[in-house]
Amino acid sequence: MFRPSSASVMAALLISVGAVADDVGPEIFESGSESPASDTVVIPIVGAMESTGLIGGTVAAITGVGQPGAQLVGFGAYSVNDSYIAFMGYYNLSIFGRWTLDISGLQAEFMDSTFYPDSLAAGGLSSSLGEPLEASYLQQDAYLTLRYPISFDEDAASRQQYLNGLPIQPQSIAKTTVEIEPFYRAREVRAHQAANIEGKTYGVSLILDRDTRDFWPSPSRGYHAYSKLDRDWGNQERAAYSRWEAQYTHYLDLGGQSWSRQQTLALTGYLSDIPTWRTDDANRQPDWFAQSVLGGSERLRGYGDDRFTDRSALYYGAEYRAIPNWQPQNRIPFFNRYDFPWWQIALFAEVGKTANRFDFSELHRSMEWSAGFGLRFYIERMIARADFGFSNENSLFHFTVNQPF
Repeated sequence: MFRPSSASVMAALLISVGAVADDVGPEIFESGSESPASDTVVIPIVGAMESTGLIGGTVAAITGVGQPGAQLVGFGAYSVNDSYIAFMGYYNLSIFGRWTLDISGLQAEFMDSTFYPDSLAAGGLSSSLGEPLEASYLQQDAYLTLRYPISFDEDAASRQQYLNGLPIQPQSIAKTTVEIEPFYRAREVRAHQAANIEGKTYGVSLILDRDTRDFWPSPSRGYHAYSKLDRDWGNQERAAYSRWEAQYTHYLDLGGQSWSRQQTLALTGYLSDIPTWRTDDANRQPDWFAQSVLGGSERLRGYGDDRFTDRSALYYGAEYRAIPNWQPQNRIPFFNRYDFPWWQIALFAEVGKTANRFDFSELHRSMEWSAGFGLRFYIERMIARADFGFSNENSLFHFTVNQPF
């Protein structure tokens, strides 16, 4: 749940938040044992997504704005089909005591997005249409995050040393934090087959995070667990609701081989529910994107964003990750200008289910599945991720930041 606090050229990959990304901040690894990142980075970006076609833009990341440890990140991009993304974030501002503050905002429009009527039923679209909708999609997000570290194993962190972007004799580094996060999220789907569908939610999230990973960019041991409670008090235009979610991920060290520096098996489980849900009254249900959701770049990667939405969601995932010994990137022009110590391959398999009641038997029945492979790039102390996922419905490419779990 931690967001940036040091400059990184790869903040440019905010382009990858795509349609319906909720956590727009990349994680950046910090260690006193590594050289500091550049104070100021400005870089052009060119890429492509299914919903935008060819897209280009510029990112700027500046550290020391207002305070030595604070970071300002801005990003803007425009595409050949008139899609656009605009992002601004200010991170790690120390306000009082051990409290820090992040603030970020995103506005984006994706002109060629695909949505399924059953996923949008809570937004007022009849599921009788059946066929997927080709639509433009407007997204607006704003977050203000207050963070307080309850405990942190500073001795373990100070003992940890790094060589070529990986820890030497890794050990668990325990940290517990609490976050209070006011949020605002709005969506609009504009399709020719139906009237515009709009949704909005704003309220407060409370997050408790426990992290004992040895090295979050590529953990080989430890676990990461969090619980989160969202509350929107509603008004005449939107439903009041409470939603909670929890996730636990454990990392198993598989050791190195003659061809690899590191091998890890990551296992995760995720659960979400809306206890205020009213099955008999759709007006008492939050809009589709604020429900318990599966599909996209984090969970069930073989399906599109927000493919499955309902009261409750259950998800299990397993991912094998390996860092090869062969690392040629520092000899490649342009890439050798940046801190790019390693890249990683990954194989993953996932199952998940959403349901209109909180029932473990129902959530485990006829689960959807997804599998695939991906690459991770540790550039300027941040993870850029490219995943190809497939399912019985679709095959999708996701380009984003951070490990999925």
